[in-house]
Amino acid sequence: MSPPTLSFACALALAGCTFVPSGDATRSDDAPGGDGGAPIDAAPGVDGPHEDIHHVALAQEYLGDADVEITAAVTLDTTALAVTAGSAPGFTLMQAPAEGGGPELAIAHVRDLRVTGTLRVVGARPLVIIARSISIDGELDGGGHGGTPGPGGGGPGGGAGHGQDGQRHGTFNDTGGGGGGFATAGAIGGNDGNGDGGGGAAYGDAMLAALEGGSGGGSADGDCSEGPPGAGGGAVQLYATVSIAITGKINAGGGGGGGGHGCAFQYTAGRGGGSGGAIYLQAPQVVLDGTIAANGGGGGGGADFNDGGGGQDGAVGTAPASGGDAGGGNYGARGGDGGTDVAPTAGGDNDGDGNGGGGGGAAGRIVIRTRNAQLLGTSSPTAAVAPY
Repeated sequence: MSPPTLSFACALALAGCTFVPSGDATRSDDAPGGDGGAPIDAAPGVDGPHEDIHHVALAQEYLGDADVEITAAVTLDTTALAVTAGSAPGFTLMQAPAEGGGPELAIAHVRDLRVTGTLRVVGARPLVIIARSISIDGELDGGGHGGTPGPGGGGPGGGAGHGQDGQRHGTFNDTGGGGGGFATAGAIGGNDGNGDGGGGAAYGDAMLAALEGGSGGGSADGDCSEGPPGAGGGAVQLYATVSIAITGKINAGGGGGGGGHGCAFQYTAGRGGGSGGAIYLQAPQVVLDGTIAANGGGGGGGADFNDGGGGQDGAVGTAPASGGDAGGGNYGARGGDGGTDVAPTAGGDNDGDGNGGGGGGAAGRIVIRTRNAQLLGTSSPTAAVAPY
């Protein structure tokens, strides 16, 4: 079966989007650079005056001197501002305040970047890469995985749209944690009705005026060594003076929430899923033949005589992350599914007493700023596309 062809949405504030066929980008030697490489004005293949790099202060708008190719597994930590696993010669990070507000950024300046392996990104700061050309043939993974957030994402129970914690209301009557919110509200935890386990609120705006990550899901009562709520997906921005080409994957999905556990005659509810984060692409030409995704994570299942299943991390595709299975018996309930273009679903309920499932995390946001878009691949949720 052929892969789905995506219809991309233009920003509502704009009159429309016009995209023209692309020719080959002209390449030449870099102009001489000062401290930190070639200035953006001197970059090849760009007609007209320098375009502002969104979210980045003017002092940081320059190219690096080194080409970087990542062919194996590399981990980049935006807190430590370092490569912490694998090797990526020429790839360095510096911290800088975001222009116009938002979290502090970790910025990498390179010349040409090609990723054929897997670049995993974690840490407290959103990641920005500034280059002449960027090619993602492997995977750039800034997603939340379980309770570990992507770069700039909220941890379990963290972030501006974090899910609310569930509570215990009887021996077997526990509320699941709410899913994290971002582009939409997160989903409510199962067995709610007492003012807890609510989904996290939506925040930010559709065009990502501030570069920020997703939020974590809510927890649930109990002390049975349950898995954590899902963490938020990270925030990743790629800027190129010539082109961005993606035949592989970029992931900023939310983490799946942990399932409830049983111990010492108690069984607990599921944890909420984390919301997807942010992907921001800006270049004169953007070619997408692969997949970019910022989907929400699934909520964990409530326990009964068996442990509830953990929710899936946000998928790199259009399918929603599944909520974790119920633990069986009469008291467990399934976790809610994560959000995509479709809203996340609530954690499962029981008709009587029972342990609710965690709510699904909301989807994040994807923005593409370009003059020339060739978008035959997949984006989930659907990207907002606007002039460069």
